[in-house]
Amino acid sequence: MEIFITPKWRLFGMDPESPPRELELSALEAEKEPMAAAAEPGPEPGTPAQAPSPHRDPIPGPESRPGGEKNGLVMKIPPEEEEEAALGGPGLSGSPKFTGLGKEELLREAGTPLWVRARLVLLVLFWGGWIGMLGAAAAIVAQAPRCQPLPDKNWWDLGALYRAPPKAFGGNLKGVENRLGYLKEKLQVGGLLLGPVYPQKSAEAKIPPLKELDSALGSMQDFKALLAAAKDKGLKVILDLTPNPSGGPVWGEAAKDPEVQQEVKNALKHWLSQDIAGIFLDGIEELQPSLVAEWRNLTEQQQSPSGVDRVLVGGTRLQEPWNLLHNPRGPRLLLGPFLQRLLEPQPDQESSQGALGSLLGFLSSNSSVGLGWSVGSPWQLWVSPELRLQQLLLLWGLPGTPVLSYGDELGLERTPKNGELPPMPWDWIEGVEKGGNSSQELDLCKALASLRARERSLLLGEARAVSTRSAVAVLRSWDQNERFLLVLNPHKEELKPFASKPKPEGPSLPPKASLRLSTDPAGSGEQEVQLEELRVGGHQGVLLSFPYSPV
Repeated sequence: MEIFITPKWRLFGMDPESPPRELELSALEAEKEPMAAAAEPGPEPGTPAQAPSPHRDPIPGPESRPGGEKNGLVMKIPPEEEEEAALGGPGLSGSPKFTGLGKEELLREAGTPLWVRARLVLLVLFWGGWIGMLGAAAAIVAQAPRCQPLPDKNWWDLGALYRAPPKAFGGNLKGVENRLGYLKEKLQVGGLLLGPVYPQKSAEAKIPPLKELDSALGSMQDFKALLAAAKDKGLKVILDLTPNPSGGPVWGEAAKDPEVQQEVKNALKHWLSQDIAGIFLDGIEELQPSLVAEWRNLTEQQQSPSGVDRVLVGGTRLQEPWNLLHNPRGPRLLLGPFLQRLLEPQPDQESSQGALGSLLGFLSSNSSVGLGWSVGSPWQLWVSPELRLQQLLLLWGLPGTPVLSYGDELGLERTPKNGELPPMPWDWIEGVEKGGNSSQELDLCKALASLRARERSLLLGEARAVSTRSAVAVLRSWDQNERFLLVLNPHKEELKPFASKPKPEGPSLPPKASLRLSTDPAGSGEQEVQLEELRVGGHQGVLLSFPYSPV
């Protein structure tokens, strides 16, 4: 008996070159059609089954093979199913197939009481859980302590200032421009206090020509290029127009001379037409308060081309800044030897702890003026060399503006020779960067600058004096941030500053803290210390930290 197999492409009206995927889809559509042909009747009851002829093809016909003819269609059976069917197995095509419910059946089933109750329970659970989580979040927010709002700070409060006489620091203006990356990347400096840039005073003149630029330093084009490069690196430039920065008195009789005053005013107007961020004038205590107020108004009212907030910085040789408070319109930032009283108090002066309390009290009660802390000017060192590292800790650890003079970060001796300041040792600094040289001062400055830039307690926090045994200790704190404790020993003998319990009115301290920085190389490296057992060597200082505790 011959079996005719109708090709699928002819049944479905397809081209013989149709891809296999289209043939399979057409075959599936055909399977979904209702069966049109009735199944052939089997043998009647009682009729003996006939044995197959020995000459008959052992493969069953289409009507008895799995996947055979349906609706007059002949389905292609995979070879592996044919082999399995020939061996007596059910074959893949002979196994029962799953068919999903139709749309009407699904709707009928979904409307049964069982599924209605199930949906209701799930809906209640979803909204109950969501409302519960919302209430828990609201409770957590309500019970959490409120974050303290950030205070409004001036740009000079957020970064250090660096005093750089152009000739000593870089040789000329172009050399200063090439070294700006060192200030920004290594020391986190925010402002460059540049000067003097004017020529030397002639014999017959009362003050130098403040309005002119020394040709040995470069041209005005070089000056403008320096300002543009500083702006690109995020540095503000303050110009030093002090007529006699290296000696004293700074102004002398010229302070009362109307011609000198007018010359200074003209110089202010000239340089403020450039994109500088402020003016520095030393010897403020020698000037009339009304004159300083006039120069401050001129500095602040003449708009900067880049819109930066301009500032008049005043320098003083006085150790007590409150002696200048008789001028309400004085400089917004005062720079002077204020830290000298903390580490080297004179016999007729108050103790180091008393001097610290006076300075912190001045800062807390006078928000209109800030203090700039400095080791010294480029021409004069204000502290003994053995106290330089402690002074650096105070510079970065106290609230205010750290002010470095060129070479402070290296411990550079700046004794003038033949009236000239020694040059910045750039070759030696490059050796430090390559690992050939070492500088404890530079390492300490870099670590302090980096720590102050990222820790809000050091950058924004309040400062409170801590009672100790003959040591200078300051606690810096801000909101819920980590606390920092600065401890200095101004004496030659070793001290245990917290051997006795602090006074009840002072800030509370934990029993232990982490050592972050030390002026003693042997004590460097983070470690946990017990405050009662802490020892600070003579003329040494440490910076400790401990976490915030609500108790």
